[in-house]
Amino acid sequence: MLRILGMMLGLLACVPLAAKVSPEEAARLGQELTRIGAQKAGEDGPHGLVIPAFEGGWSEPGGEKRIHAPADPYADEKPLFVITADNMAQYQDILTVGQQELLKLYGKTYKMRVFPSHRSSALPEHVLEATQKNATTVELNDSGNGFTGTAHGFPFPIPKTGQELIWNHMARYRTTGFRGFANSAVTTASGDYVVERSYIEAVIEYGDPDIRYEDWDNVFIRLLRKIVAPPNKAGDTVLIHAPLDRIKDEIRIWSYNPGTRKVRRIAEVGYDNPANDGLMTHDQIDMFNGPLDRYDFKLIGKKAVLVPYNTYALHAKSVKYTDIIQKGHINPDLVRYELHRCWVLEATVKDKAAHIYKRRTFYLDEDSWLILLQDIYDQRDQFWRTAESFAMQYPNVPLLVNAMQAHYDLQSRRYVVINMQNEEKDPVEYDFQAPDSHFTTSALKRFGSTVHR
Repeated sequence: MLRILGMMLGLLACVPLAAKVSPEEAARLGQELTRIGAQKAGEDGPHGLVIPAFEGGWSEPGGEKRIHAPADPYADEKPLFVITADNMAQYQDILTVGQQELLKLYGKTYKMRVFPSHRSSALPEHVLEATQKNATTVELNDSGNGFTGTAHGFPFPIPKTGQELIWNHMARYRTTGFRGFANSAVTTASGDYVVERSYIEAVIEYGDPDIRYEDWDNVFIRLLRKIVAPPNKAGDTVLIHAPLDRIKDEIRIWSYNPGTRKVRRIAEVGYDNPANDGLMTHDQIDMFNGPLDRYDFKLIGKKAVLVPYNTYALHAKSVKYTDIIQKGHINPDLVRYELHRCWVLEATVKDKAAHIYKRRTFYLDEDSWLILLQDIYDQRDQFWRTAESFAMQYPNVPLLVNAMQAHYDLQSRRYVVINMQNEEKDPVEYDFQAPDSHFTTSALKRFGSTVHR
């Protein structure tokens, strides 16, 4: 149940104290840096690839907030080249370890189609304005489990530490809320799968431009979620109240079973507790959702790598789930890869901490702070799992979304795909709002008893 807390929203957690930057350094935002901290200038990359200069992204605000995946603005483009197991050695400098392992393991079927790069990420003005202010006002609180000085925007647009870097992903803008259906599929080694369909309603208080920091009470998200298919799971419902600072206030979770018609409080689940048939951990959902206290985070630097970006073809309504899900990996003919600069972050489990993952490497898009790629090592420090987040810009919001994700377990040759919406009649609605009374235990019963189709 709790896996959707991280799946959709990525909660925040423990980090050591860090200092805000000086006014002189913050003045770089909007100059050589974008207003959220990316490098504006483009560069000529290897293999004839080019990272263009940032020119504001793709933004068409004021449109309908409930739309399907936008039409592909780059549909006429052809791949510049295709990477396979046969030629991967020459492209090793722009591939992650996980990408190389997928190419080696599935040499006959896996490939990477590489296209021209487009920096399409764009955000609302209120997010950009808040982020610029955060550079000189935001710092982590005494416990390290939250930060002070803002309830809006990316907290650390000029990060100095690994902890600050991961907070930008977890505290990123996601509108005031959303509602709609999401689908996931856990595969077997032979390629079989069952689609699990859920209906979700969530209000996100952090990032709401109408909430003043002085009036904010540490609430991060309130969320209702019900499984509607398959039949053996249908009806299971959960309500979550999640704070930003998880030491100051605890996460509260309730479940409702339609058979017994009873609401019960359940304990928090996190860290390396298994999710999606054991193919993921709870803190792996949304690429990473914390807490941070079991890892040491090290900011490695920036690197140009191939990432799934502008993946409109993969999200198209004409594409069915059977088109996406194949044995061993998703359909590579639907995925677009582009060269983008990413922040590289390494997390290593602390000496006295317990976690099934000894080491993790994250790649965060400089234009959105989204984790787009993740490599994972087991306790023997052997490569184990990798994950991809398929970024796509919604220009009407505007927002770059990590809508669909694929999480691969290379040892079992199984994977899970989450957040598919291709076959939904009604798309997800962004900027959803609802009063606090919509997220009470009484409302949980009503929500669980309501038919959602």
